[in-house]
Amino acid sequence: MKTLLLIEDDPIMGESLVQRFELEGFEVRWCRRLAEAAEALDGKSGGAFNAVISDVRLTDGLATQWFVGLTDAQRALPWFFLTGYGSVNDAVATVRAGAREYLTKPFDIERLVALVQEASSPARPEADDAVLGISPAMRHAESLVRKVARQRVSVLLTGESGVGKEVAAQLIHQWGDSTRKGEFIAVNCAAVPETMMEAEFFGYEKHAFTGAARLHRGYLERAHGGTLFLDEVGELPASMQAKLLRALQERSFFRLGSEKVTRSDFRIIAATNRDLHADMSAGTFREDLFYRLAVIRISLPPLRERPEDIRWLTERMLSQLAAEQGRPVAMSEAFLRDVMARTWKGNARELRSYLEEAIVLSEAGILDAPGPSAALDPPTTSSGVFVPLHAMVEDAERRHIRSALERTGGSVTKTSELLGISRKTLWEKMKKLDMGPADKTGPV
Repeated sequence: MKTLLLIEDDPIMGESLVQRFELEGFEVRWCRRLAEAAEALDGKSGGAFNAVISDVRLTDGLATQWFVGLTDAQRALPWFFLTGYGSVNDAVATVRAGAREYLTKPFDIERLVALVQEASSPARPEADDAVLGISPAMRHAESLVRKVARQRVSVLLTGESGVGKEVAAQLIHQWGDSTRKGEFIAVNCAAVPETMMEAEFFGYEKHAFTGAARLHRGYLERAHGGTLFLDEVGELPASMQAKLLRALQERSFFRLGSEKVTRSDFRIIAATNRDLHADMSAGTFREDLFYRLAVIRISLPPLRERPEDIRWLTERMLSQLAAEQGRPVAMSEAFLRDVMARTWKGNARELRSYLEEAIVLSEAGILDAPGPSAALDPPTTSSGVFVPLHAMVEDAERRHIRSALERTGGSVTKTSELLGISRKTLWEKMKKLDMGPADKTGPV
C-alpha cells in the first residue's frame, strides 16, 4: 500500500484530505505540527513515504522554510505544498529546493489527487505512456500511429495547423523498422518556391543550370532508407504533383542534368490542413496522387474538441520548457484555469508559444496570472463592460459541461468520463455553477 504524509493543522481540511486519499488507496499519516512531521520523516514513527502534502503556514512555523533545511533524501520525495497566502518568493524557493508543486487555495482536489497518484506510482514503460494526448480521440490516433509504424504503407495525416501532425509523423518514423536507419526528411511544401521544386525534390548535377556549382541530392534521395514527410502537401502545384506521383510509383527519378536513374526506397508520410476531397472535386489536386498518399488516413482533432488534453499538454510542455531553460517552472491554479478556458485556435503550437511567452515574462518562472497575450483580446459583455476572470472561467465551464451532457445524451457517468473528472466532482461543479434541472436531465 502507498503511504502519504499529510502535514496540515486545519482539522476540517486535514480530515477531508485524509478521507479522500484513503479512498484512493493510500495509508495516510496525518501530522498537525512540523515537529511531528520531522519525527515521521526521520523514521521514528512512520517509515518511508511515497509522497508528502503540506500546508505552508502551520502553528509552529512555515513549512517552506523548514523544507529547505531538510536532507537531500527527504526533499527527494514528491512534495506538494498548499497555501491560502500565495507568495512568489516562497514558490520560487520551494520549487528550486525540490518541491513538485506549489498550489494556492482553493485548489482543484482532482488535480492534486492525479498529481500525487502519478508521482507515487512506479514509472510505466515508455511505450505505455501517452505521447499525443490522453483524450479518447488522441489515444485512438496514437493507436493507429503505433500500428502503421510497423507497416510499410503511405500515411496521410489530416488536421488543423498546430495539432501535432509532424509529431505524429516523427513517431511513425521512430517506431518503425529499427533495421532501417535512414533519416526523417521533413519538407514544407508551401515553403518551397515553385521554380525550385523540381531541383529541391529530385536534386541536380553540377553545372545542370546557372548557379549549380556542385552536385545536390534532393529530398527524395536523402530520404533513402528512411521517411519523407511532405507537410502541407495540398499546396503542391499541379505540375509537381504529376512528377511526384511518377517518382513515388517507380521509386526512381532523374536528377536535373543527369541521364542516370536514381533509385530511392523510403516511407512516404503526407500531412495537410486542407480538404483534399474538395480540392479533388475542384480539380486542383490529383485523385491518383491522393490515393497513393492516403493508404492509411489518420485525423488529429483540434484542441478545442479535446479539452482534457489541454491540462496534460500544459504540464508536459512546462516540464520540457523547464528542462530547456534549466530553471524550475511552476503554475498557479488561477493560471491553469485561464489556460483551460481558452479555445486555442492555433492548437498545441499556439499553447506552447503562449507558455514560452508567459515564462519569459514571469517572475522566476512562477506563472500565477494570465499571460500578457490575454490583453490582446480582453473579454467583454455586449454592453462593453469588462468581465472578471472568474466569471469568464465559470461561463466557459458551464458551456463546456452543457456541451458534454448533450454529447452523452445527459448521462452524468459518461459525461464525467468524457471530462476526465469524477461523478461527484461533476455534480459539485454543476451545483456551484447553478445549472438547473434542464441542464442535467437524462440517464446517470
